[in-house]
Amino acid sequence: LAHGSIFGADADRIVLKRIVLTGYPTRVHKRHAVVKYMFYNPEDVRWFMPAGITTKHGLQGNIIQSVGDHGVMKCLFNAPIKQHDTVCLH
Repeated sequence: LAHGSIFGADADRIVLKRIVLTGYPTRVHKRHAVVKYMFYNPEDVRWFMPAGITTKHGLQGNIIQSVGDHGVMKCLFNAPIKQHDTVCLH
């Protein structure tokens, strides 16, 4: 048994949820890094490719390409990235 209310049955209503996706660099070479654990499939990587990414230490970057079939991606940053940094997509 449940209780609730309905706002309306508008098909054009957009449900907007603000979250921060995070991933971790697994291979790092200067400004390039391979990031894991942010996405689960290559389609998600391609969908978010135009969006910019940041790190907890303040670096800015872009997604270059998807690697494999588990949502791993190659990224390029504006400065050398460290292995212990966290990559965020706002």
